[in-house]
Amino acid sequence: MIANSNPYDELMAFQRDTEALEEVAGRLGWDQETMMPEGATDQRAAERAAISKVIHARNTDPQISDWLARAEPQDDVAAANLRLIRRNHDKMMKVPARLAAEIASTTSKAQSIWAAARQAEDVSAFLPVLENVVALRKEEAAALADGGDLYDALLDGYEPNTSGARIADMFASMRPRLVALREAVLSAKAPMILSGHFDETMQLQLSAELAQAFGYNLDNGRIDKAVHPFSSGSGQDVRITTRTNPADPFNCFYSTIHEVGHATYEQGIDDAHFLTPLGRGVSLGVHESQSRIYENQLGRSRAF
Repeated sequence: MIANSNPYDELMAFQRDTEALEEVAGRLGWDQETMMPEGATDQRAAERAAISKVIHARNTDPQISDWLARAEPQDDVAAANLRLIRRNHDKMMKVPARLAAEIASTTSKAQSIWAAARQAEDVSAFLPVLENVVALRKEEAAALADGGDLYDALLDGYEPNTSGARIADMFASMRPRLVALREAVLSAKAPMILSGHFDETMQLQLSAELAQAFGYNLDNGRIDKAVHPFSSGSGQDVRITTRTNPADPFNCFYSTIHEVGHATYEQGIDDAHFLTPLGRGVSLGVHESQSRIYENQLGRSRAF
């Protein structure tokens, strides 16, 4: 340990390296879904398991507890970073390294199996690995829950500090209006359907123009095709994917706009928080609110 060193600064330097490795792990996932050779599935699963072990070891490093005990936040940003690091450290200490690596390996293989099963419209080909994933996630939930509700334990990773009961109450309050909206839509006259064959290259070209019109910075991003659209990354490298359908160009356009909502949220985070806990979206709910606002409130507006 360096004499007269600042525990907070030491912790943040360590954390930035961990966050960088997590970004690398994310790139492996992005590559798998966009351009990885089909025959590389097993090797990629091993790679993702290996980096998962390294990240888990860093997230559970004993030094973190020492730094957290000695660090004194000088401002609100430091206090927030310490709170989030402590929260993650406490959670990761409950999950065995073996389980973290097995989840990474199995879900990596599951992705490729799912993509092939989807294309073949053969759900039976995916069910065995899905059962394995569910079993592993249940084991993870049991480790995190400390005897509490398993669903709540996993939910916390997506929407912190909420519960299944709270979400059920929210859905119950929304149900009457949603049912009424559904009935109104189904009883209305169906709109005219666009028909024809729409060139994939032209779809992707227009999607790129739409992405930039909605504020997506391609100097720090890129657009590729994937079986199912997703966004990936944070900070200076935020990538999105879309998909095309020769009979339905709007599938491509709205998928792109949706993912741009995710991506511009990440690109809009202050660079000062690059590779820190504050340098990424706060929750899945907030993330989806941004993507849905772009896709529906903006992309489906009459003005647009």
